[in-house]
Amino acid sequence: MYPMNKIRFLLLFLFATMVVSAQNTDDKKYLLTSKTNTIGISTLSFVDPYLSPLTYDGLAISYDNEARRFLSTENTNISTQSLLNLQAGILLNTPVSSDMLYLGANYGWEMCYHAVIPIKGLKVLVGGLLDIDFGFKNMERNVNNPVNLDISTNLNLSALARYTIPLRHKTLQLQLALQTPVIGYMFVPKAGASYYEMFDLGNLTDAFHFSSLYNKRGLNSTLTVEVPFNRSVWRFGLKMKILRYSANDLVFDKNEFSLLVGTSFDTFNFAGRKNKAPKNFVSTQD
Repeated sequence: MYPMNKIRFLLLFLFATMVVSAQNTDDKKYLLTSKTNTIGISTLSFVDPYLSPLTYDGLAISYDNEARRFLSTENTNISTQSLLNLQAGILLNTPVSSDMLYLGANYGWEMCYHAVIPIKGLKVLVGGLLDIDFGFKNMERNVNNPVNLDISTNLNLSALARYTIPLRHKTLQLQLALQTPVIGYMFVPKAGASYYEMFDLGNLTDAFHFSSLYNKRGLNSTLTVEVPFNRSVWRFGLKMKILRYSANDLVFDKNEFSLLVGTSFDTFNFAGRKNKAPKNFVSTQD
């Protein structure tokens, strides 16, 4: 009987060790990154007096990438987010006598505080967003000055409200995000100044300007709803962006309205010797 008891004790010990190990794996917290990829179809309306006094309207396609995560597993009051927007469009003036090619890119980094709201299902985030904006406008019909660049950096106030709507078979998530520029720095050339004169000859007088609520005002608002399915979460939304800025006695307008569709998911990165994936994760690198 003694060898049998010894074997039983050994099996019981191994089973207890496996249970404790599994519990430790389950209890370990992983800092996930919530990512969203969306594509959009937009209507654009531009006024660029450097290129033309007329209003240009047209269509564009866009791609947006968002990635948000908390600072750490212990600090879940503050989160950071990176945002990338790429856009391409064609616009026509009102008489349909000239067209404009537009290519745009914007990258931003945001930090938000997760405020405590005594309303069930409601989360509110407030913070700041630092972004870099680039736009390329080309009008081939303009012989002397066919191109204008939109280059700026801004510190924006940002706010986000997220409300969970429980239904019978699924839970929807309604979200409203707002950003508005406060201060920044922008490139606005003088009317008639050529890019050859500015960059080849180095004549950049009055080409760069500080921006504030005095000479740059705008609002970027995005309303979305996330709908979970069996193996994916889809996002549908509307985006409206209005912007007006001025310098060198020129007033620029940039308005946009977009329909959005995309997917949302959470990720975690395993890499290096000290951040290996658990053994129950299967990788092609193993």
